[in-house]
Amino acid sequence: MKFGKHIQKRQLEIPEYAASFVDYKALKKLIKKLSATPVIPPLGESSHGGDSMDPQTSLQANKATFFFRVERELEKVNAFYLQKEAELRLRLSTLLDKKRVMQQHPQTVSKTSSRYVALEEGLKQFSMDLNKLEVIGSNAPGAVWS
Repeated sequence: MKFGKHIQKRQLEIPEYAASFVDYKALKKLIKKLSATPVIPPLGESSHGGDSMDPQTSLQANKATFFFRVERELEKVNAFYLQKEAELRLRLSTLLDKKRVMQQHPQTVSKTSSRYVALEEGLKQFSMDLNKLEVIGSNAPGAVWS
């Protein structure tokens, strides 16, 4: 499966996280655009007799444009990941505190009590949300998380 299709599939699996994925399609379009059009010199810089930049300068400018965009995409993914990670840490801490309280008073909690069922459901939901976060981390292969 191609990487773009892989990301698209993941976005469909977790629609609430879709905006936090790398915009792979936009990056591909940017590559196509950069490869199809010559780079125009910035204002104030004259090109030699109206000619476009030399190929090496043009390539460097296109690479800078592309990698700037890639870095913004990775920052977007990383910021979302860190936010969700912090939320999950807080939820886990709360769930573990509730579990600890129940373990300290086992005679007052049965497996059918609403407190026990709520804790069990909370842990299941936490596990599912953690799995979703792992998917987000996999949408930027090679990225280094801070």
